[in-house]
Amino acid sequence: MDVKTMQEQDIETQAIAWRRAFHEDPEISYHEERTQQKVAQALRDMGLEPTLGTKHHGVTATIVGDAKGPLVALRADMDALQVKELTGLPFKSKNEGIMHACGHDFHMTILLTAALRLLQNKSKLKGSVRLLFQPSEEMTPDGGAKFLIEDGWLKDVKAVFGMHVWPELPIGKVGVKAGPLMAASDRFKVRIIGKTSHAGHPNQGVDAIMASADFLQALSHIVSRRISPLATATINVGKLEAGSRYNVVPGEANMEGTIRNLDETTRAAIPEFIEQILEGMKISADIDYRMEYFKGYPVLNNWRVPAQIATETVEQVLGKNALAANIEPDLTAEDFGRYLQVVPGCFCWLGCHAEGTEKFGLHSARFCPDEKALQVGSKLAAGLAVNALEALSMGMDFTK
Repeated sequence: MDVKTMQEQDIETQAIAWRRAFHEDPEISYHEERTQQKVAQALRDMGLEPTLGTKHHGVTATIVGDAKGPLVALRADMDALQVKELTGLPFKSKNEGIMHACGHDFHMTILLTAALRLLQNKSKLKGSVRLLFQPSEEMTPDGGAKFLIEDGWLKDVKAVFGMHVWPELPIGKVGVKAGPLMAASDRFKVRIIGKTSHAGHPNQGVDAIMASADFLQALSHIVSRRISPLATATINVGKLEAGSRYNVVPGEANMEGTIRNLDETTRAAIPEFIEQILEGMKISADIDYRMEYFKGYPVLNNWRVPAQIATETVEQVLGKNALAANIEPDLTAEDFGRYLQVVPGCFCWLGCHAEGTEKFGLHSARFCPDEKALQVGSKLAAGLAVNALEALSMGMDFTK
């Protein structure tokens, strides 16, 4: 691949080829072997020297600018979901029950295409750009960001940027804001332990289903009565299993749920509130219980100065009207929040919905971002790297 001679049409053609190759061969978290090799080969074809994770399937490479300077990073995630694809695309998933239903095929392609643009403009880079291809973003609470951090791939990085295709925004629009953008995502399992009996003698048992119903009601009161009304949080039980026969009072119920919120103080308080409910039910309902609580991704909290750099880059690269107005945080979660706990940075939402077409959300079996968003995203990603290096070389403090 002769990067220097590639024209805009060549870049667009290559981007579509990459995206479709990723899309038709998706791999779930912890199993991104072929995806890792595809990414690594694409980087080699550009003349870069990729480093592959040994205990994970991540890939990294560094573009060294013509001028010495700081190091910034751009990140894309790699894994797919266990979703049966229903898009009808000619390049739909060939792996049964697995689909790029969250746009990670787009994210990898955008980062690879941004690399082409940066290599063509090395003279504008006042430093270096590290490309981070992260596996296992979907595997909360053990997403792949921590593996890249542990391997030292963020060492000496002064700022990190990422983006996610966002079907709530049209193509050409980008969402940026400082502060909380996406939620912390925790998970819990609760086992209610009662006592079985004949349905004709319920007084001789302890009904785990009835106790579960009381527990679910009490959970809703945490959000409405135990935390500040100015805080944002949700508690959802998505799985409940109990009972073995219609005429038996069930002695056990098992449930799993998730907690989403936008500040770490509220996040820290909620497990204790749940435990208090269960302790009270030991007395009021005569049950016992077992609870497991798993802390997942942190709040994705964009740093102020990097968010300002991102805002200015959107307007510079894509135009004054490209910035989406008044975006609100979302209670979906993102592993990128872990990077922002150790390095200043910003995460953006990239509009990918073609107006006039039916809209399908993230994780939908029919989710299909418009490929026009690939070039919007790659131009933005390259611009973020150039502008961040420029600001850092001028002494701007990204930690404020």
